[in-house]
Amino acid sequence: VWSANKEQKIAAMSTGFTDRQQDIIRAIVSEFVISGEPVGSQVLVERFDLAFSSATVRKEMSILEQMGFLISPHISSGRIPTDRALQFYVEGLISLYEITLTEKNKLEAFYKEAKMQLEKLLRTTAQLLAMKSKYAGFVLAPVSTGSIIKRIELVSILDNLILMIMVSGSGTIYQQKIQVDLPVTQEELYKITKYLNQHFKGYELADIQSKGLEQLKSGRAELGELNEIAVKVAQSVVYNPPDQKIFTEGESSLYQGIMQQFPEKGEGIIRLLENEEYVRDLLNRTKEQSQVGVKFGLDVEGNFLEGVSILAKGYSIGGRSIGALGVIGLSRMPYTKIIPTLDYGSRLLSDVLNELSESEYESPHENLKQLTDAVDLTKEQ
Repeated sequence: VWSANKEQKIAAMSTGFTDRQQDIIRAIVSEFVISGEPVGSQVLVERFDLAFSSATVRKEMSILEQMGFLISPHISSGRIPTDRALQFYVEGLISLYEITLTEKNKLEAFYKEAKMQLEKLLRTTAQLLAMKSKYAGFVLAPVSTGSIIKRIELVSILDNLILMIMVSGSGTIYQQKIQVDLPVTQEELYKITKYLNQHFKGYELADIQSKGLEQLKSGRAELGELNEIAVKVAQSVVYNPPDQKIFTEGESSLYQGIMQQFPEKGEGIIRLLENEEYVRDLLNRTKEQSQVGVKFGLDVEGNFLEGVSILAKGYSIGGRSIGALGVIGLSRMPYTKIIPTLDYGSRLLSDVLNELSESEYESPHENLKQLTDAVDLTKEQ
């Protein structure tokens, strides 16, 4: 059994834990994560080389049960950890465990290969987290309202229908169809695109309303009647910003596990986790944390339900948090694999995005075909 670090010992003292009780909690959680079965005192003594007898372990387990850290699902002497015990265990792992050199090399090779294809990178990151956890991996894409505009392209779909493509500083490609009052040609859209890029490059979307729209009012001398279309494009971006995407992998494994563990309430839990707005809110709360954040239990239809864990950590550009990655699963998951992967993965993702934000895209229109391919223009038509 690994020993507690200083911070965890202080936290344990505040709950009245002894060193012996800390060792027993960690041993029980470690065994429960592997077996999924109630853990008895004899198993702990044999497998974790505890320096005290089975009788002493049983006595301490009884005390920990009264404190709310263990429960007895049956009459047998075995116990399973509650969410409080899992919280104590995981908080110790967050600052104790480091990712191995082998795992570092694997992650670095993975990010190096995919780094210039942001959407693929985020989706494959979710796949990696799902594989590590055997549950659901989530990646919250960079938020659009805080994105730095790096490039705007306008593509004619029909005479009165435009596809607006915006590339952000993080490399995210946003798209939006805009209906205009007057027919417009692609050549005219090139002129509007050049004007928008001159005035909006470097702005955050949130700043356009207060700064950028005012600048457009003076654009009539340069754009003439096309100024109305430029204003329409800017207003569409300001007042109808693109949704913040969530990339998810491994939902089927998560939902299967939930239905097995919660046959009566499983459908309610799944409905909750299928709500993108709910998951987006959970992950957004973790963006500012310097360490992996963990949440145990869910409020399902007004009832607090134990048995579900959410681990997440944010990633950033230039020190500014813009998204998060995480895992949602049953509380019995391999934390020693997931936490180091989340921690190091978020650092690598931040490094990749910072490199992307410092790179320059080609001048407008030179790479338009690649952009339209990326957003699948054929389907838009």
